[in-house]
Amino acid sequence: MKIGVAPGRFATAIHTALSQRANVEADILSNETDSTHFTFVIAVDDEPVPSRAPVRRYITHHLVQTTPWTVVAARHLLPGAAARGTTTPTMAPLPVSTPPLTTPPQPGVAILDRQNHKALEAALEDASIHVLAIDDPNVGILIDPYSSNGFAEPLRDAMSQEKVVIAMQSNEAAKDTILHDTNGYLLNKPSDIRAAVEMLVTDNNERARLAFEARKSVTTANWQRVVRALLLNTRTGTPTLEQFSNLPAHKRWSKRLGHAHLWRSAEYDNGSITLEDRTLNLHDLGPLRKTNLERSVPKRDR
Repeated sequence: MKIGVAPGRFATAIHTALSQRANVEADILSNETDSTHFTFVIAVDDEPVPSRAPVRRYITHHLVQTTPWTVVAARHLLPGAAARGTTTPTMAPLPVSTPPLTTPPQPGVAILDRQNHKALEAALEDASIHVLAIDDPNVGILIDPYSSNGFAEPLRDAMSQEKVVIAMQSNEAAKDTILHDTNGYLLNKPSDIRAAVEMLVTDNNERARLAFEARKSVTTANWQRVVRALLLNTRTGTPTLEQFSNLPAHKRWSKRLGHAHLWRSAEYDNGSITLEDRTLNLHDLGPLRKTNLERSVPKRDR
């Protein structure tokens, strides 16, 4: 299988993840590339692709105009994918870089899209809270004042840097990213922002707790997971490009399904496994469990 990657800000990361998979050849497209040689092309958001190339897209925000929305970066985008004709849209969180940190979370405050929220900035200044530029190293608290139609990426970027995000409960992108009072704050009213900021600025322990949980909650996302979702033909069944070896399959089966160890000494024959007087029909199992057992249980000698 040969996969093309549309040039863009995530192209290198996607190409690297594809190159680590078995039976996949990947190339980043250029103007001279003949797209007819590719099984399909992967693109992010509205990145342009050759007109004749089948395309699968990874969608990171709600303003994307191009179709298809094959895999989305947050749950609130799934209805949009379905509305655009994707029968079984998949969600894979947007990976963000996690830079090394040398200082604890700082008490500085920044506002996302600051120039459009002057009233909020004035209210904070009245409380003697100076608003900093968003890239100031002293920022440890980021406010997303939007009540709807937000973007998950700047929130995840801030959280990866151990910044506490304050956002609105009505903002679907924020609600997909933040669990209130666990890895950030989701507020019901804009008028609640000032009190929340005042508390976080003065409470070093609470700020450190939320910042730590924020970073931890976004570090599990990776481009291998995104690529795997893009390579799936559907959301169900065994991934077509997933390679199972006997040992990992047996280990996964034993750890995830507690009763699996009973079948370690079983024998596989003609769609079922047998252990003494017990027989398990693999046709009654889901595809992933069936594959794991078929490959981890030894075949019966003929």
